[in-house]
Amino acid sequence: SKVKLYTGKPIENKRGNLHFRQEKVETEFRLVVIKNEKTNKKFWFLTNEFELTAKEIADYYRKRWDIEVFFRFLKQELNLSHLVSLNKNGILVMVYMTMIAAMLLLIYKKANNLGYKTAKRRIAMELRDMITAILIIFAGGNPDKVFKT
Repeated sequence: SKVKLYTGKPIENKRGNLHFRQEKVETEFRLVVIKNEKTNKKFWFLTNEFELTAKEIADYYRKRWDIEVFFRFLKQELNLSHLVSLNKNGILVMVYMTMIAAMLLLIYKKANNLGYKTAKRRIAMELRDMITAILIIFAGGNPDKVFKT
């Protein structure tokens, strides 16, 4: 179905209060309704793409949702909360490094037969101890005096 949307245009009345007047948006959109045969659930998609089939629209939204889930994983599970760089190369490096860390964490989890949160906590502690030992060695010290093995 072709649909038109409305938007609220802000206007001020004589008293200075802000109100919104409805105005039709000139751009036409396409409403695509997809029914999942297994669950009998309907999904409604709004798009400005008129050349694609309904299946192609649904596939694009499914892929987009996978990307959203991936970024939620990066933000919530791997603490990628903000970007250090705003240029393309810097963002790519940061995402690749986070993905490498995720893969190493999953390998550690599998090798030690641990749950995800336990593996995340233990690998962080082991990495902290390893980095501390390396810094002690570089400073000319003996890490065996610090860590009891």
